[in-house]
Amino acid sequence: MSENIESRYDISIKISDDYYKAMLSIEFLKPDVTIKSEEVVKLLKDKNVTFGLKFNVIEAICKNQQSVYNEVVAEGNPHENGIDASIEYLYGKDHKIKPQVMEDGKVDFKNIGFVEIIKENEVIAVKTPATKGKSGTTVTGKVIRAKDGKDAPFKVGKNVKISEDGLSVIAECDGSVVVENDRISIIKVLEVRKDIGIETGNIKFHGQVIINGNVTDGYEVDCDGDLVINGVVEGARIKATGDVVISRGIQGHDNADIYCGRNLTSNFINSCHVVCRGDIESGAIMNSVVKCDGKVSVKGKKGLIVGGEISCKNDIEAQVIGSELGVITSIKLGVDVEIVEELKNLSIEVKELIEMHAKLDKSLKLLKVKMEQNPDDERSLFMYKKYSSSFIEMDTQLTEKRQRLKMLNELVNNIRGAKLSARMIYPGTRVKIGSSNYYVKHELTYVSIMKEKGEIVARTY
Repeated sequence: MSENIESRYDISIKISDDYYKAMLSIEFLKPDVTIKSEEVVKLLKDKNVTFGLKFNVIEAICKNQQSVYNEVVAEGNPHENGIDASIEYLYGKDHKIKPQVMEDGKVDFKNIGFVEIIKENEVIAVKTPATKGKSGTTVTGKVIRAKDGKDAPFKVGKNVKISEDGLSVIAECDGSVVVENDRISIIKVLEVRKDIGIETGNIKFHGQVIINGNVTDGYEVDCDGDLVINGVVEGARIKATGDVVISRGIQGHDNADIYCGRNLTSNFINSCHVVCRGDIESGAIMNSVVKCDGKVSVKGKKGLIVGGEISCKNDIEAQVIGSELGVITSIKLGVDVEIVEELKNLSIEVKELIEMHAKLDKSLKLLKVKMEQNPDDERSLFMYKKYSSSFIEMDTQLTEKRQRLKMLNELVNNIRGAKLSARMIYPGTRVKIGSSNYYVKHELTYVSIMKEKGEIVARTY
């Protein structure tokens, strides 16, 4: 800038941090002076501002001859990064079942919207494709390359296909949609419109099964998927790797054997043996042996647990537990005594192994020094090889026992949160949490039984 210009104006040019704008500030130092747009353009070029010049703005500033502050006189084309692709699941992703509690306190176990059926050639999921990025140019003329959006590839499993344009997942058959870890599959559905009995024989199916009838005494249903029974299960054997819904309940006659790989929902459970790897929800559990890896919720107007033995790793919630007749009802929460004993013994074993491991490591280091000092010492070499083999074996053993110890500690820690809650608990109810026992000797109302500081306590709520 010339001395003459500087004496007439206090002028400065500022470029934004992203180089997409150039701003002009000018303060007139003397009255009745003029400035030409060519002078301003030259000043901009001296600052390497060559792209996106706003000549109309520059000319207006020169014509008005008024001071301005940070007036944008050049503007580049900002780059635009592309948008990542996204997938919308039309079926399967967020589908949930939930029994409805009626106004009279009863629970409707029928209308729960459990099965979500899809037909062949229906669209299961759609993709919004990624967009391309648009490059930009700064006011200094530099081209800024934009990033393209990332693709979101479909993960497809059985009985589905990707459309020709790559933007949809389509069902190849009738069935039920399953989305696990974003992988989409169709499980074929077997629907039986009659009782499972002499006309059908036992049922074994690799997929979801819907039975619109009863499962009668002595028959079996085994399915690799979810199972819906819109009737009663009698003295039958039921096995399913997925969820099980039994709308009218289980009347087992002490011969029913139920295995559920996920969550079990049944109107009532009576005189049967149940193993459930998820949660159990029912209107009543009577005279049954139940083992549950999740939590047990006995809801509805009765909400009764009476007789039998219920083992549950998490909470048990019911309206009434036991009966006025003092029927023995056994409740076990958390882990069994065997787990507590194993944890105690394993802790000692791990401690001893760590000490032996450290001693063996020290011996190996000493033998190594001996061999370096006397390479011909065959005894030291023999002992080194022997100790090395033992060290590797001990290291593997220690790793396995530590993993088992960690798992057992997590199980024991979970006991602290497990509790039994009910509106009424009658005498005759026995509660075991870990290695501790609690016998209900008189009626308890609105109470939660839990373990605190190593002791089982009953607290009202």
